[in-house]
Amino acid sequence: MKNSNIEKLLPLLFEGTLSPEKQQIVEQWRMATEENQQIYTDSRRAWENLEQLRSMRKYNPAQAILQVNKKIEKQHKNRILYIFQKVAAILIFPLIAASLYFALDHSEIEKPFIAWHTLEIPAGMRSEFYLPDSTKVYLNSKTSLSYPLTFSSDIREVKLSGEAYFEVSKNKKVPFIVNTGKINIEVTGTEFIASNYPHEQLTEIVLIEGGINLFKGNYLTSKKEITRLCPGEKALYENNKKKLIVDKVNSDKYIAWKNGILMFRDDPMPEVVRRLNRWFNVDIQLQGAELRDWTYTATFEDESLVQILELLKLSAPIDYSIKNRKIQTDKTFSKMEIVIKQK
Repeated sequence: MKNSNIEKLLPLLFEGTLSPEKQQIVEQWRMATEENQQIYTDSRRAWENLEQLRSMRKYNPAQAILQVNKKIEKQHKNRILYIFQKVAAILIFPLIAASLYFALDHSEIEKPFIAWHTLEIPAGMRSEFYLPDSTKVYLNSKTSLSYPLTFSSDIREVKLSGEAYFEVSKNKKVPFIVNTGKINIEVTGTEFIASNYPHEQLTEIVLIEGGINLFKGNYLTSKKEITRLCPGEKALYENNKKKLIVDKVNSDKYIAWKNGILMFRDDPMPEVVRRLNRWFNVDIQLQGAELRDWTYTATFEDESLVQILELLKLSAPIDYSIKNRKIQTDKTFSKMEIVIKQK
């Protein structure tokens, strides 16, 4: 693809509105040559600087310069400040005025505004995305990821609702933080999965490689360390019980979804149903406590929901029924409802 066409896609990529297919096109172009990688880096830097300039519009230039003047009057011996005042008034009044004021008195003005963006993945879909620090994120169905358009020099923090696979860009000086609400994650560069769908009342974290620290509270002000995970370990936090369990697991089945594969390995039926509901955006209900004792092992890639249900019938004495979807008040259809029961 020509560079002129790519340059039209880059702003959409940086603001998080580019489709997964075109994200892949940009990534292939970026990795093709060193020149392309340099163009990509320069374009991102220019875009981030533009966002910073936009955020400066949040400040009131007249009010900012008044505050600067008060400080200048108290410091007559420092003539450099007078020179800056004149330059600010003539050339870049808002930017330098605000910068001078920050340098003189941090306590009298609010912190600089940081713009955040939220990327939402619809039910039944998956997507890939690059964060401002080049961290690659795979987002599962019904996932919401919020992130600042420019990371600060102290912390790289994102907020997750749903499920995501992170390939974190290494930076030992600036930790990468995933805020899941109940349990938060600290890394500097590694690969892991985090899941916290609100309706499931579970937070699940699986470490693929490297190391991660789990903690509660705000990382900068009220951090309370919980534990550290090793590769192949899963941390499961049940919101109702307020208990954290760490186990060794087969990580293959947890990362399969990012490649479009649905994998079960001796999973109990409630877990199978939970993941099918998420994968197909349906509402499957189990009838009968005895079904919870059944376990299931299988791998699916292109099979439909009905095909999977039929295969379930072959491995367990169950049957299922599908209810008709209803039209809701907003003229949309309700989720497909399925009931699984023992024969």
